[in-house]
Amino acid sequence: MAVGFPTFLSEKRRQWSAEQAAEEARLKSLWPGDPATVAGEFAKWNASHPEVRATVADWADHIDHLRQVAGIDHIGLGGDYDGMETGPVGAEDVSGYPVLFTELARRGYGRADLEKISSRNIARVLRSAEAYSAAHRFDPPIESATAF
Repeated sequence: MAVGFPTFLSEKRRQWSAEQAAEEARLKSLWPGDPATVAGEFAKWNASHPEVRATVADWADHIDHLRQVAGIDHIGLGGDYDGMETGPVGAEDVSGYPVLFTELARRGYGRADLEKISSRNIARVLRSAEAYSAAHRFDPPIESATAF
């Protein structure tokens, strides 16, 4: 599942996030028990280090890489919009999926590929998992195996 979490999509964003976290830790160690000073100094750091944002193009680059490594039949979307502050620029929430698919189409992904990414691959995997579950519903729990 290709997640739209900006820090996963852009190395520059990942480095910026790490630097920001390090600065916050440094400030807290310099002024323990003084959250007001920490907040003020941290605000200054943020003002002088503009946030690096990932973009839909970065997300498409990530999907290109997944296609190269794993193949088109193994790509899906995992938005994770319930667990991150924002998505990449252009896809800050799920309403940006059309922007992502437009970018992928611009890069040469055909309709069948886009359908696989949007739903067909995950539906196939879920059907397979359900079939496996049904075929093994009477198997004993693996924890009760004596092979350990």
